[in-house]
Amino acid sequence: MTTSEVSSSIGFFLTLIGLMSTFFYIHLSNWFRDILELKSKFEQSSVGNDDRKTNAIIECSFEIKKLFNHVPLLVSIIISGFILLLTILAFRMINSFDPRPLVFDYYEIAISWFVFGYLSLTLYFLSHGYFLALRLKNDINKKVSEL
Repeated sequence: MTTSEVSSSIGFFLTLIGLMSTFFYIHLSNWFRDILELKSKFEQSSVGNDDRKTNAIIECSFEIKKLFNHVPLLVSIIISGFILLLTILAFRMINSFDPRPLVFDYYEIAISWFVFGYLSLTLYFLSHGYFLALRLKNDINKKVSEL
């Protein structure tokens, strides 16, 4: 395999990684934003008359069931696995050269920082989102049982 073939392959891998991670982050950040919106809506449900409060709490109980499920975690695992697979393939191709072109060092740095940032943000959004959703679910269930 020549240097240009490896460079083209890594470029292809990075393009796939970029597309997958962009679509995933749109989904993950929307999910996180929806949880924050639901939290605000639930907190606002204490304002108003009894019918409005009851309706808002019931709406929140339906919404939390839609948001607090296994789908974001499952998608995260699949996308992260795909990104890690492509990263491993890229590193194997890079390390197959001896002597290695200098540009490959830059590829390794860029890919490593990307994977670090991607996994850090994914872990943050998932852990924070599930933590908020679990607390919110418990609060909503407590209010529903009081109705």
